[in-house]
Amino acid sequence: MKARDRWIAWCAFVVLAIAVAFLGYGPQRSDSALLLGGYAIGFVAFLLFASRSGGFDHRSLFMLAIALRVLLLLAPISWTDDHFRYWWDGVCTVNGISPFAYTPRELLAVQPELFTHAHLALLNSPDFHTAYPPLAQGAFALAAWSGGTDPETWMIGMRVIILLCEILSVWLLLKLMRGSAKGMNAVALYAFNPLVLLELTVNLHTEALIIPLCLSAVLLVRNDRLWAVGLLIGLAMAVRLSPVVFLLALPAVVGLKRSVLPAMIAVSVFALSWLPFWSTELIPNILSSLKLFSSYLEFNGGLFELLRGALGDGMVKGTGLLGVLTVIALLGYALIRWRRGDLKLEEGMLWTLAIVLFGSQVVHPWYITPLIAFSVLTRWRWPLWWSALIIPTYLTYGAEPFAQPYWWVAIEYTLLAAIILYELRMGSAIRGTVPAKV
Repeated sequence: MKARDRWIAWCAFVVLAIAVAFLGYGPQRSDSALLLGGYAIGFVAFLLFASRSGGFDHRSLFMLAIALRVLLLLAPISWTDDHFRYWWDGVCTVNGISPFAYTPRELLAVQPELFTHAHLALLNSPDFHTAYPPLAQGAFALAAWSGGTDPETWMIGMRVIILLCEILSVWLLLKLMRGSAKGMNAVALYAFNPLVLLELTVNLHTEALIIPLCLSAVLLVRNDRLWAVGLLIGLAMAVRLSPVVFLLALPAVVGLKRSVLPAMIAVSVFALSWLPFWSTELIPNILSSLKLFSSYLEFNGGLFELLRGALGDGMVKGTGLLGVLTVIALLGYALIRWRRGDLKLEEGMLWTLAIVLFGSQVVHPWYITPLIAFSVLTRWRWPLWWSALIIPTYLTYGAEPFAQPYWWVAIEYTLLAAIILYELRMGSAIRGTVPAKV
């Protein structure tokens, strides 16, 4: 690396660190101007650093990525309130109560000694059963066991778990990219992305648990250890349900017959993970939460808003139309790639998860963090740009009552579609470096 490029890289890193620290310890999600301004500065610094990170060796890049995350270890959680439900579920588990058995309000009525009404007021869905699968519940319980049952001390325990997962993710990306022509600056697209740093390390979203499992599966499929690939996908499904779609990509990766074993193992691991929580009410309670998610909630759904504008709310919201279109798109993609037979697992993971997100009513910013990790291993760079375009959805919380910036949702998905079409049209995406412009 030339001296000038090294100087620019270090300056960009310092600006990125300052911006991320400011965002982590500073503005609330309602402080729209500070949040968007700070993120814009951090994202530009990130692009500048990533474009010159190829001159760093593995160890230096790894240590800098860890340093940024440690910098955020004590940051308050002010962009989300999901973590209070994580905490509630974890406390239930360590006290021998299934988090799936009661809604929080029901539990407070039958066991008032465990929680208070002040605790209940922290939750954003006190009248609904938890929707977080068993492995996520295990992480919540581990944080409650090791960090304490007070929300503040629990947060430190959970952040250590997330931090360890993030360190593992960066290490796996470095291992997977070792010797690649793309260079180390491709790894920087994930390791130093401000969306990843803020939504995972600071806000503690469970995508941080999924990403190292998926990257490990990519590593093992390269070594032809298909049973272990199935195990890891099954564990990822036990964190969030969405990784089940990765099974659709397996026939195009390893062949139809050879995909049966890992698929069976994945489904079996997922099913077995529920046994510690089993009761006759388990399935109805989970289905009620899934119905809430699929029928009632809405946030930043591009296709959802497009269809609702064209067909009307009654034809789209909660009707199953989006689900049908998503399944058709997933099966079509899987069939096309299987017939071509040239798919790599990381690319299959990227596109199947993307199809799910494109067809969802709810697309929060942290949902796309796995796409950023998968993009490092592929030629596609559009998830990088989505990590910038999705942040203005936080304008939703700029005033009360909350109201989505529908004008921005239209801009976001129009620009994203243009970027994806550009990459598809060119036949290849930006390789190994961050582009100066789209």
